[in-house]
Amino acid sequence: MPAFTDSLRGYAFETMRRDGFKCRYCGLDGTASFDSWLAFSWDHLLPKGHPNRDNPKYIVAACNFCNTADNRYFDLAAKRGLSFDGLSPEELVEQRKPFVEATRVSYRDFWEKYVVSST
Repeated sequence: MPAFTDSLRGYAFETMRRDGFKCRYCGLDGTASFDSWLAFSWDHLLPKGHPNRDNPKYIVAACNFCNTADNRYFDLAAKRGLSFDGLSPEELVEQRKPFVEATRVSYRDFWEKYVVSST
């Protein structure tokens, strides 16, 4: 594969391949369509300043929405009683997933009420 410097084709490609080109939160399949693949990103499972933050083991494939859903996750971690040390990448995904899913539900409710109903 040629060397690319952007995330989809370059430095994040191995992470996405490892995760089967599926969002670890909602399951969006990046192989299903070109548009799905364009919606892909990657997500750090650890907060800024954590010594393992940039370890590829602690970075997962995520769609753009899930990556930014609950974008105050790390800021609110202490208030929510969350910790990160000693957890495996899988445990970190499972810890964050309810917050991502709650944001998705609120966006779906908004979409149904204001977008779909307005057509």
